[in-house]
Amino acid sequence: MNKELKLGIIAALENKPSTSFSAEEVNEAAVKAIMAECGLNENSSAREFRAVEDKAFALIEEAIDEVLPAKLTSVLGEFAEVRQFARDAEVVFNIEKIGKNRAKLTIAKGARGGMYRVAKLDKKYFSPETSVQTVSVYVTLEEIILGTVSLGELYTNILEGFEEIVYKEVFNALAAGQSSAGTGYSAKTVNTAKAALGSAIDQVLPVVKAYGIPTIFGSYAALSNIYNPLASTSGYPNIEDSSDIRKYGFVQVYKGVRCVELPNYLVDNSNTEWFYDDSKVFVIPSGTQPAKVALKGDLTLIRNTQSVGSEKWEASKIIGVGLAMANNYAVITVTDLH
Repeated sequence: MNKELKLGIIAALENKPSTSFSAEEVNEAAVKAIMAECGLNENSSAREFRAVEDKAFALIEEAIDEVLPAKLTSVLGEFAEVRQFARDAEVVFNIEKIGKNRAKLTIAKGARGGMYRVAKLDKKYFSPETSVQTVSVYVTLEEIILGTVSLGELYTNILEGFEEIVYKEVFNALAAGQSSAGTGYSAKTVNTAKAALGSAIDQVLPVVKAYGIPTIFGSYAALSNIYNPLASTSGYPNIEDSSDIRKYGFVQVYKGVRCVELPNYLVDNSNTEWFYDDSKVFVIPSGTQPAKVALKGDLTLIRNTQSVGSEKWEASKIIGVGLAMANNYAVITVTDLH
């Protein structure tokens, strides 16, 4: 694919208007360029669309691969290093900067039963296990060309699917850190009630501070129970806390430590099942990006025609998630959150 075509598709994927074109015009220009590359025009039939669908989606997948690592970094960069590896390359992260005592255990993606294996760790390097992850989107080339679905919408669906996969892998690995076995090293763990969450954080902060500047990560439901000490003996709350709660729903800083919300999602129609256990609060030394996310090889879009006649495209990517840490962070469980 030539550079101009790729840049045009990327602009449409990212839904970026320019000084000359609106977002809608950017999408329209990219679609026309894809049609021209595939030998299509406004008079082409649905049969002709189907004949070149694989080629058209190959152009789109190449452009997505160009921007996916940077986009994942922008949403995960608080605690994760995201790197792209060639398909034939060994997935190896250099963790020398983390420090000898800060990488005593590496937790890698484990079996379905919840047991997380200890990954190979050789001095300053480690290699998380990778596997193929897939997200599905229901779309046809005809819908893209007709403007029913934009390239930006297609990309957003794929990106959000991979975001959720990586979030859940990182979350589960962190939550399993206290029983990751066999080495004698484990995360600092505390169980607490909502009313005592601040005290529980106070208990683990000295440990985490020994490894770096701490950051508190948790769900909105958990973070909304954190409060700084009262501003005065009169009982009035901290003015900055009040402003934070009014704007964001929870304090942004607790005793000098940033509080960062981990997005959560409802995964059933009854509004009862959440994507991850929102009772967990993590206190993690920031600045070291302890979570490592490996993207390996090319993204592939494969057509999967359903028995009822509908069509979906499955976007697959080789992904590995690991944590170069264990004893240097804390897991707090809020036992009465619900």
